Amino acid sequence: MFADHDLHPLSPPEDDSTKPWMRGASARKGNWSEVLKHTSDSIRTLEATTEHHGDRLFLSRLGKDIRADDMKLPAFPPSAKMVHHLLKRDIADAFKFAKLIETDSAMEHAVWYQANSVQYSRPAASLRGAIARLSQNKTWRLITRVGIESAVWHVPHMQHWVNQQRLHSVVVAELAAHLSTNEFGPEYMAGLLHGVGRLSVYRAAVRHRRSPAPRADFVASTSDKLYTSIGALIARNWNLDPVVTAAIAHHNGPTKADSEGRKTAWMVHLANIIAHTASAEATGVDTEGRKHLEQLKGIQFDIEGAFDLAHDIISETEAFHAAQEADAEEQSG
Repeated sequence: MFADHDLHPLSPPEDDSTKPWMRGASARKGNWSEVLKHTSDSIRTLEATTEHHGDRLFLSRLGKDIRADDMKLPAFPPSAKMVHHLLKRDIADAFKFAKLIETDSAMEHAVWYQANSVQYSRPAASLRGAIARLSQNKTWRLITRVGIESAVWHVPHMQHWVNQQRLHSVVVAELAAHLSTNEFGPEYMAGLLHGVGRLSVYRAAVRHRRSPAPRADFVASTSDKLYTSIGALIARNWNLDPVVTAAIAHHNGPTKADSEGRKTAWMVHLANIIAHTASAEATGVDTEGRKHLEQLKGIQFDIEGAFDLAHDIISETEAFHAAQEADAEEQSG
């Protein structure tokens, strides 16, 4: 039995590759039914070629999960849908934001945390006052991010991996929005959800109960092979913007995205490389990320500035997650 704070043996192994962003394929192109069929066929092929009983049972569960109507995942958070609707229709105000934020204590904590940071001389007197200190785009990002984290990012007994994935997703989302110069756009959402397909893989893996567990390295390699295709299926199941779906599907190979979603896929692709490289640098590990970006033809942006921003986002997000955990412990105690 494993507690949520323990490192579950199925958690992905530490990646010592000099190109960590290379762990992943691009999704199969096609409509929803074609992607589903190809992904299901790929799972069946893997199932037929492995002799390990735990691996086969894991793949069987995964195949059933992706064919289920809800894909065995929570519904897309209503708060994220609503806040996007408010901003898109230009009908957002502090009152509407407050009513929405009050439905989730995690969102309320996030707003208070951001509005009472050191850049302000005194604490906000009310929730509406706290909201008024933040831009509409900042509030949208907070509600979207925390709503998704609260409702979606859960894998039993794999909290260590979940925390890593949440951190990486936020860094990619912020960088993708920065590179696109679009604070309210599909790049942020695509960055947050670019790895969501891994959720289905690991949720299927941990549900072995009394049956043999799958091998950790097999689960990790299966995730690398299939997470973009499964992520695209999840995005379509949630009825997300087709541009977001395309970026989730093809952020590992942005040239494969159709013309409508190619720019967003490129933003997430670049942000993913920067995020992986900056995270490795933060732990003293050198990768080839900077060199790779410098050698990309036809891509021009402030690489050093993007890495400075990435390191800032990592520090800010780690502090924010620590504050969230402390607040949750205080409430439960």
